[in-house]
Amino acid sequence: MYNHIMFPVDLHLPPEVRKAADVASQVAQWQGAKITVVSVTGTQPGDPVQSDEPINRQLREFADQLAEKSGAEVAFRNIHSVDVAAEVDGDLTRAAEEVGADLIVVGTHAPRIMDYIFSSHAGYLAKHASVSVFVVR
Repeated sequence: MYNHIMFPVDLHLPPEVRKAADVASQVAQWQGAKITVVSVTGTQPGDPVQSDEPINRQLREFADQLAEKSGAEVAFRNIHSVDVAAEVDGDLTRAAEEVGADLIVVGTHAPRIMDYIFSSHAGYLAKHASVSVFVVR
């Protein structure tokens, strides 16, 4: 039985995140678990620089929607990163331990050629997290 689900989210909300959000809410509802939405943000090329306020607003809105859908308690956490691309995997692995999650539900895409050379974020979590990881494709 799972008590605390960590749900990593990309604030751009690609389709993989939306599908995984449905799974996370169903598992939380079924298990009576709490969900913590975790985002890793930083300055990305082409993205406008955002302060904590708009990021937290987006996370709060997403968490509220997830809470309404699942009926679960949903918290959120944003992790600031200097280099998101290089640090996101380690940040998410540490966050799961820090929030006390016993399950990570993460969305992913179908494997692309680069995924055979470099692991996807979901693949990294599945290999390195000390808790169960449910990968949703």
